Amino acid sequence: MQEKPQQHRNNTGHNTSKPDIPATRLFKVLNPELFMKPNKWIMYGGVVTMVGIMLWLGSSELQHRQDQHIADAVKNAPANSSAQRAPTYQERMAELRRSSS
Repeated sequence: MQEKPQQHRNNTGHNTSKPDIPATRLFKVLNPELFMKPNKWIMYGGVVTMVGIMLWLGSSELQHRQDQHIADAVKNAPANSSAQRAPTYQERMAELRRSSS
């Protein structure tokens, strides 16, 4: 006569067969999540913590990019704003046409 595997009910109410697999003490130490009941409050806290860390890293990256953009704009700004700019190619060609006629 064959022995039926043990039937266990999971959270969804479905029957699952879970054979008893012998586990060494080392395996249990290295994989404790397989032998513990999940604690939902700890999971929620971990999710909130991870989302908070990702938002903090994203905001600090955005702040760094904004600071870098401002620093680049200040560095590339002309020292004397009253200095004349160099004429463009079109302006030089127009000046040549005026002077030749």
